[in-house]
Parts: sequence; C-alpha cells; structure tokens
Amino acid sequence: MNIISSSYGNDSIALIQWIHEMSVYLCLQDVTVAYCDTGWAAPNWPQRVERGEALAQQYGFKTVRCKSIGMAELVRMKKGWPGNGQQFCTAHLKGLPFLQWADEADPACKATVIIGKRRAESEARKATPEFILESEHHGGRRVWHPLYAHSDGERNALLIRAGFETLSHRSLECNPCVNANRSDFLRLTAGEIGRVNDLEAEIGKPMYRPKRFNAVGIYSVIHWARFGKKRPGIEAEESACADLFGCGT
Repeated sequence: MNIISSSYGNDSIALIQWIHEMSVYLCLQDVTVAYCDTGWAAPNWPQRVERGEALAQQYGFKTVRCKSIGMAELVRMKKGWPGNGQQFCTAHLKGLPFLQWADEADPACKATVIIGKRRAESEARKATPEFILESEHHGGRRVWHPLYAHSDGERNALLIRAGFETLSHRSLECNPCVNANRSDFLRLTAGEIGRVNDLEAEIGKPMYRPKRFNAVGIYSVIHWARFGKKRPGIEAEESACADLFGCGT
C-alpha cells in the first residue's frame, strides 16, 4: 500500500502527477491520497481539494478525507492558541487523524507514506531526505519524499501537466496558519478575520503573540499587515514541528 499525504497545495498536486507518470516504471500499486480536514481551511479551499481528488481518481488512485477535531474545538480544549509557546496544531489536526485512519487501513504498518516536501521550498526543509525508513510520526512506516531534489521549475512543469495553475502561496488547508506572514494576512477574507476574532474573544487570548507584530488581536494584526513596518525574519518564520506532516505542501 502507498499513501500520499496531501494538502492539495502546489507540491501535493505535483506529487500526484509525478506518481502517476512514474507508476508504470516503479510498479506502484494500491495508491491512496489522504487529506486531513483541519476545520480551518480557507473558504475556497474545499473546491481545490475536490479538484485534486478528481485528478487522483482520474489516475486510478483512491482518495480519503481524515476528519480532525477542528481548530476551533482544539483551541477551546487547550484554552489557548498553538504557536504561543506551545505548538500542538499539527499533531492534533493532521498527525492524529492521519494515524487513526492509517492504522485501520494498514494495521501492519507496511505502507509507504509519500509526501511532496522539497528542499527548495524553504530553509527549514533544505535537509529533507529522500527516505525515512521508520518514521515515528507515521507509526513507524517508511516515508518517501520523491520530489526532495526538485526545483521550483520542475515542480511547476508537473503542475502544468496536471492541468493546475501554480498558486502564489502555500496550501490554505489552515487559514490563517499560526505561522502566517504579512502576505498571508492580506489574503484573509472578512469572514476569516471575524472567525479568528470571535474565537479570540471566546477564550480571552489573541491568536498571535503581541510581541511578534506589536499588535494585540487579529484586527490589530491586520492593521500591521496593511500599514506596519517590515520586521526582519517574519516573512521567513516557520515552525519546525509544522514540518512533520508536510503542512502547507
């Protein structure tokens, strides 16, 4: 069994295309594309997921959606936001639902988990290996990053062949992400901003550390994104633990 862990972002779609093109040479069979629903996606992201699933099914792959507790309920349970000194969203919203499904579909842990991470994506991923023989974060299963050495251009060529445009941003499976930067904030809809504000008011804590943007609460953060001075390091800020399950890939 082969499991593609997908967010249906640029690299995930490119990976589906690459596996399709190479499956005849690699004799890959029984491929399932798994997507974890974080309950925090951008309003238009479900349409992207549907397109990605249609592509996978066209290639003869199975598709599955793993349901998580959802960001809002997770924040209520933890009485705080991930990223404020405790990064727990990836484990609960992606890791746990993925493992629950994988352990049912592959109880012997013989499957290979395939993820579209690339070294060229970011500084945090520049050491991405091709294989992890036994990944503790995937139930001891083997993890394969077949696109680990692909350049942006090579990735984009795969997207073209898949019939997909290249997004100018990471996957919007979680929006806003706890590691969002200025451009991410400027893409938020009024509904997404309101959703954050309502949850901030409910639990009595801001989503983003006040010191990070010199702003308290999402509306102040949006004001910083529109008018504030550039802060060194913010655009490239990325959490290492969010990298475990290919967040944003």
